[in-house]
Amino acid sequence: MITTLRTDITIEEICKGFVYNELEGKGLFGLSGKLTIQPEYQRNYLYAKQKKEEAVIQSVLKGYPLGLIYFNKIGTDKYEVLDGQQRITSLGRFLTGKFPLLDTSGMPHYFGAMPDDQKKIINETKLTIYICEGTETEIKEWFKTINIAGIPLNKQEVANAVYSGPFVTKAKEEFSNSQNIVAQLSRQKSKIFIMN
Repeated sequence: MITTLRTDITIEEICKGFVYNELEGKGLFGLSGKLTIQPEYQRNYLYAKQKKEEAVIQSVLKGYPLGLIYFNKIGTDKYEVLDGQQRITSLGRFLTGKFPLLDTSGMPHYFGAMPDDQKKIINETKLTIYICEGTETEIKEWFKTINIAGIPLNKQEVANAVYSGPFVTKAKEEFSNSQNIVAQLSRQKSKIFIMN
């Protein structure tokens, strides 16, 4: 596998053209459409539920490093996120007004209404990104390796990453979609079974 270190890509560039699917809780695209933020082997966005997305923005404002981000190069000037999708989705959601920062008195402050100096800090912060190129096997093995730390993947999430493809994609559409009636009925049946 070949890796190339990039330290010249800003948050503003990553979030340009950011698309977020509210229904599914997925950050979909960024980097002017060149970056797939949540390829099929990635789990859904968790930081909003876990109240971590605000911490990502506060870290940027305080000058704290956000850690390494890994992209898989999938074509000429086309990438997908191997590691860092939770952080990138948090950044994109904030820059597009999906959530505010709360001050010490609990008042919300959205990106569009922030002072220019704070917007500049966020927009101009450069991220540390490794661009990875390799075979599908190498990329999937690397994905497993880099996801040992942080919020650990459960066994099913690891299996989804390693055994990705059309079947897994379709199954995720059906059963990971909280708005899907089939998934809702399945959960209801499970609850009834457990209660009995």
